[in-house]
Amino acid sequence: MKTFVTLGGSLCLPFFALATSQFSEASYASESVIKRDFVVVGGGASGTYAAVALHDKGKSFILVERNGRLGGQTETYTDSSTGTKVDYGVQAYHNDSVTLDFLARLKVHVTEFTFPPPSIPVYADFSTGAPVKDFNPGSLGTDYIAQLNRYPYLDDGFLLPDKVPEDLLLPWGKYLEKYSLQDSAWATTVGRPAAPGNLLEVLAIYVFNAFNSVEVSLSQGRSNGLSTARHDNSEIYEKAYSELRTDVLLSSTVVAARRSTTRSGGVQLIVKTPTGNKLIIAKQLILGLQPVLDTMEPFGLDSKEQSTLAKLKGYPYYTGLVSNTGLSNTSWYTNVADNTQYNIPSLPNFNFFKPTTIKGQFLYWYSALQPTSREQIESEATTTINKLHANSGTKVFAKPKFDAFADHTPFHVYASAEDIANGFYRDLYALQGYKNTWYIGAMFVIGSSQLWNNTANLLPQIIAAAG
Repeated sequence: MKTFVTLGGSLCLPFFALATSQFSEASYASESVIKRDFVVVGGGASGTYAAVALHDKGKSFILVERNGRLGGQTETYTDSSTGTKVDYGVQAYHNDSVTLDFLARLKVHVTEFTFPPPSIPVYADFSTGAPVKDFNPGSLGTDYIAQLNRYPYLDDGFLLPDKVPEDLLLPWGKYLEKYSLQDSAWATTVGRPAAPGNLLEVLAIYVFNAFNSVEVSLSQGRSNGLSTARHDNSEIYEKAYSELRTDVLLSSTVVAARRSTTRSGGVQLIVKTPTGNKLIIAKQLILGLQPVLDTMEPFGLDSKEQSTLAKLKGYPYYTGLVSNTGLSNTSWYTNVADNTQYNIPSLPNFNFFKPTTIKGQFLYWYSALQPTSREQIESEATTTINKLHANSGTKVFAKPKFDAFADHTPFHVYASAEDIANGFYRDLYALQGYKNTWYIGAMFVIGSSQLWNNTANLLPQIIAAAG
């Protein structure tokens, strides 16, 4: 039986015919049909890097970004009265040749990264506001580094041996116990940058991948991280957009797709833009996004893709800026649980309140197991800040002002131990190039510099596939 659809009360085409006609050039005005060699979806770190590289190689492309700017998790706040910039998303970059070349290419000047300004550590249990006396976070030990060195293939992704080492599939708490890494417990959980989820339940494979040899080198001061000289990491993406703008669709989302299994068939995307739907016809599709099922729904996954990508999950993770707190601008407040294993706070929680370069303003990171609204997070922040006051002897009741907020969900995508043991990452890598689609988002590595490096390494294959 054929299904018919109606528009405005009129009987129209059968549904299957309508679905087919939306990919026909004849259904669009000529200016709404975009033909390119490549279509890049997602204008974060990897997508923007790919677009700039394609531009420099003289390749035709169109970049589709759902937000009104490029940059993804690079978020920058500008103080309205002083013009001071504060990065509250991506904080730093690696000092490597790909990073330096990319930033130089965009004429972005860099400086050594520091967490400004220097501040006095205050360790408190945020659930009560009470200080945790005699707490010592310790430091990353050589015991962790020795374990990390067993798995060099985790530095740049998950190119795992056929038989995945069972140790890598242990929850991190179990791994700490098995190898007596308790002295490194804090440094490898709360102490590592932007660590989401239940930190003792996260699989060891993801700890070693995120806190890899490059990150360890940075944390120990053996190499210097980089920041933009203006302390405005969004400058990178503003400059990229200024060059690419004629080939960028901002505030635009893919609503439907057809992707051929043959090279000659290419891909077709229907993209909703502020000026109406566009038909994009390209040879290859490059995805600079997290390919969890919700995100991938418009791309018409087949059973092979569906069965693999359904195993990917991501953590809720949030960041923001808050002022008018009454907290000391010379103190860095860190959440330390008073009565839990390794003093790791229970979820949901704020990792810290850290002063920024704007007097009276603090950066926070917030981790949860379930999606949480901005209103709920900011309400909890107000409660937490006033608990800190109540236990510090001050008679302050703060009414914080929330200057900025960002939702980085899904963050640090992961699969289960069982799925990894059964070849999940083998199957995920096998999707590269399948149905003319390539994956360059943060599912193999996390930091911007590593994303740029991995994208640079993969681009020759992508370009070759376009013929």
